[in-house]
Amino acid sequence: MQIAKLPGSMRRAALRGVRRAVACTLLALSGCAGHGLVLHDHPLVGRIVEVDGGRALPLDQALARMAAADALLLGEVHDNPVHHRLQLKVLQHVESTRAPALAMEQFDSEYQAAIDAARSAPEASAESLADAGRFAREGWGWPLYKPLVDEAVAHGLPLVAINLSRAEARRVAREGFDAMPAGAGRQVVDKPWTTERQRQLEEAIRVGHCGQVSPHVMKMIVTAQRSRDAVMAANIAPHLSRGVVAILGSGHARRDLGVPQYLQRLAPDRHALSVGLVEVREGLDSPADYPAVAQGLFDLVWFTPLFERPDPCDRLSAAAMSKAMKK
Repeated sequence: MQIAKLPGSMRRAALRGVRRAVACTLLALSGCAGHGLVLHDHPLVGRIVEVDGGRALPLDQALARMAAADALLLGEVHDNPVHHRLQLKVLQHVESTRAPALAMEQFDSEYQAAIDAARSAPEASAESLADAGRFAREGWGWPLYKPLVDEAVAHGLPLVAINLSRAEARRVAREGFDAMPAGAGRQVVDKPWTTERQRQLEEAIRVGHCGQVSPHVMKMIVTAQRSRDAVMAANIAPHLSRGVVAILGSGHARRDLGVPQYLQRLAPDRHALSVGLVEVREGLDSPADYPAVAQGLFDLVWFTPLFERPDPCDRLSAAAMSKAMKK
């Protein structure tokens, strides 16, 4: 069938089908039409863009660059199942050349010793490591992350817990950086910072909180975010010689504000590659339409289908209105 010879409406439908098939093949997704996933036929789905070069990379070239990095930071949207499938495929590809550590934001570093003990046990499993690491199964959505931990267990990869606990982050938010755990993270947290970075992080937080952040709360959130990024970098750094695949939120993976800034200070001779997994949007058909590309937030941007979810700003506005009515 020659698509070019079809009538207009049929031609557009056929092209959408072709784009979707190509996208599904490129993304290598099981169950491409997964529940909650939309915009599969968006022209950017499956495209990987080199931000600095401004060009699309074939999948094999992009994977080769990922495998060559000492620290590969995969910045996800936490509830998008496509992002987790891609992370697993990338981890498996990196394993073809080395045995990297799997570093995860979803585990708090205070439980690293317990995770190591569980990993060395004869009956080690993803479930036993999750138990040892006090994985917040409901909060994080354990079924999305379990295949990654399964892979680490099956192939003997170190599982590195990199995050500050919520309690530790709250303490730092209240008391400042001196309340951070002793170590490399505390030593570098203030060094690469600038007024411009402060402004950019505040703006990102303001948008993420639907504009409803008081100056006092903003200061606390910024302090907690910076401390988390510095501690994550400090927990990744000791494993760089073997290679690290890090699973973390896209904000933490930003090369202008997040973990890469602190890795550069801690290990200037090592190469970190930041990959932003970015959901496509209706009507935004050019990579330049996305801040991740236009503002250079990552080294590579990998476009994926959109996972539909309720607008958190709707819930926040409703809660604020309800609170105001009760006063």
